[in-house]
Amino acid sequence: MASLLDAALRVALGKITPDTQERRNVFWFVVSYLLVGAASVLWAGDLWNGFLVHTGFTMTQIGIIGSVAGIASSVALIAFMGLADRIQHRVRVYVITVLLTILAPVATAGIALIPRVAYPLSALLVTLIVIVICQATIASFPIMLGYPIIARSARMGIRGRVFGFTTTASGVLGIGLGWLSANVLKNVAYPTGYAWCFLAAAAAIALRGAAFSRVRELTDLAVDGASRSAFPLTAIVDVLRLREFQTLAGPHVARGLAMSAAGFALPVGLKHLGLPEHYPGYASAVTTAATVLGGIAVAVWADRLGAGPSCFWGDLLYALGMGTVMVSANPFVFLAIYLVMHFGRNIEDNAIPLGAINVVPAKHLGAFSAARLMVLTASGAVGAPIFGYLFDHYDPGLVFGLAACGKFLTGVWFWYVFRPTTRATTP
Repeated sequence: MASLLDAALRVALGKITPDTQERRNVFWFVVSYLLVGAASVLWAGDLWNGFLVHTGFTMTQIGIIGSVAGIASSVALIAFMGLADRIQHRVRVYVITVLLTILAPVATAGIALIPRVAYPLSALLVTLIVIVICQATIASFPIMLGYPIIARSARMGIRGRVFGFTTTASGVLGIGLGWLSANVLKNVAYPTGYAWCFLAAAAAIALRGAAFSRVRELTDLAVDGASRSAFPLTAIVDVLRLREFQTLAGPHVARGLAMSAAGFALPVGLKHLGLPEHYPGYASAVTTAATVLGGIAVAVWADRLGAGPSCFWGDLLYALGMGTVMVSANPFVFLAIYLVMHFGRNIEDNAIPLGAINVVPAKHLGAFSAARLMVLTASGAVGAPIFGYLFDHYDPGLVFGLAACGKFLTGVWFWYVFRPTTRATTP
């Protein structure tokens, strides 16, 4: 079986890399991200937001749940930051923590089926907050370890294509699954339809862990960890000294705020535009279609143009979609604009880590990834309840318009910090 796989990969990826193990790594990254996309469609994002809206939560309460998730993720990233570059068995820890995240969709599916008479909304809110705290804490490990693993498993000359391939892969299954989930939600009464989708996501997560376990780091890319201590304070000091972190912290704050606003597009559309109740499924299909398009775009131009221009063009589309998402109550127009917004978001999502992984010394990547994403999630946590309140009390079109202006400026900011003159590595 291994020889057949290697023969197929030699044909498919031979022009990208002559290294057999590197081709295997690219393949297993792609398979893993196929399953990441499947799980995301069936559990996170649009279906999660649709479940919260259909359950009866206000925009403010949805914002609170999102804020708690962001705070928990930020705290976990800080708490475990010192371990990020000291973990020796990175792939093994990555896989174990991914498998533990199965618990969240399974638990949510179970409590969703409990009648609201027996499980009132206030109790459900508290339970979901506990679930997202546990989920965010566990998921901090794969978040921190992903970039160090890629840096040690794929050489610099192909990383742009690796990000492009994995992003495209994460949307391939999602398009069909989004359409399927819309039909499930349409034909299976709430909350059973959501419960089935969440359980299917748990199965996809299990398969993702199995696929990623086949990744092997390349010996010639081995780099020792740089943290002087497993305690977070020391790791934070190490990261704060990095010029790359100092220049990227600001735009990540702006990015997190805009991200928290964009997360309300579907909930606000369901509430204010009167979108059909099963449209979270179609929105998931659109989101994953945008993921495929974003992955293709990154694979085609990121290695040639660089991270800065890629971020700018992605954020320009992101801002265009966000600023116009409320212009029409027509569901098809909404989905078209939603596609543009997420197309830009996916370009940004991949161009930024590509820029980071190319400019930050590999020995600092784990702690740097934790610190960078801590800033992103913390600013998103601050923005979520604020935007939730604004959407409950002010014109949604105006709020999205202001957020779109901020998103455009964020693109300019990333272009500036990723310009070639800033690409000096820290010794």
